[in-house]
Amino acid sequence: MAKESKKYEENFSTLKNIAEELSRQELSIDDVINKGKTAAEAAKNCIKILKTEKVNFKKLEEELLAISEEVDEIMKDDEEENK
Repeated sequence: MAKESKKYEENFSTLKNIAEELSRQELSIDDVINKGKTAAEAAKNCIKILKTEKVNFKKLEEELLAISEEVDEIMKDDEEENK
């Protein structure tokens, strides 16, 4: 996940830098087109990474829910034994 996160951060940084460059309006039309292509690729990469991470987070959430349910069951059993 760290590698994916770094990749995301790099792509997001690329998007941020291009947005800053475009806001200064100092680029030629050729540069704008090239920056636009680079930004589109970086955005696609960010979306791909986010979709993958969403699936990973969902799996983690399900695992944690299962653990929580097991703990609840153990706690109930302990309470019943102590009555």
